[in-house]
Amino acid sequence: MKLKKLLFKENDDFKTKLEAIENASDLNVLKEIAKSDSDYRLRLKALEHIDDERFLFDIANEDSNRNVMLFAVGKIRSQDYLEKIAMVHSDCHIRISAVKRIQSKSVLQSISQNDSNRHVKKAASKILSAYRL
Repeated sequence: MKLKKLLFKENDDFKTKLEAIENASDLNVLKEIAKSDSDYRLRLKALEHIDDERFLFDIANEDSNRNVMLFAVGKIRSQDYLEKIAMVHSDCHIRISAVKRIQSKSVLQSISQNDSNRHVKKAASKILSAYRL
């Protein structure tokens, strides 16, 4: 919290905090905000400036807000991380978001056949059928 206090004053309004995040150059401060700020909108703004794949993976799996998790998934490029999210995340919307970015036909095939959620299965099947065209 010490790092965040350097960026925000106690009584800063939301707009001031957004501007501070936009101008922040310290990655540790941005990560702290992205991981622990109580306002999901500030967490989203901080995530815009973070490209650390492991950190994004952690946020995609641990954040309390679906929009923040979806945003993190959208920034992940690692196929390994996307596959892990697609196969084990508890929220089917997050899993579908990851499925849509998976490039491995074999992984998509496995998900389309074995996933426990019909919506996730359908998303994987739809992508596979596009490969076949």
